[in-house]
Amino acid sequence: MRKISYETNITKLREIVEKLESGEASLEESLKLFEQGIKLSNACYETLKNAEQKITELSDIEEENADE
Repeated sequence: MRKISYETNITKLREIVEKLESGEASLEESLKLFEQGIKLSNACYETLKNAEQKITELSDIEEENADE
């Protein structure tokens, strides 16, 4: 399975928000869009959380090297 980039997910999420804010979608379509938006939001959150963790780990390594 191909991993979708953070940027692609954000773009899709913005498109969903625009559609929902327009008020033109039916209730059923709005619910589907909302569900897709939640999934995209969760994927973006995970990507950011992983990036933050990686930065923290790299910073810790740099601090350890500076202390030696």
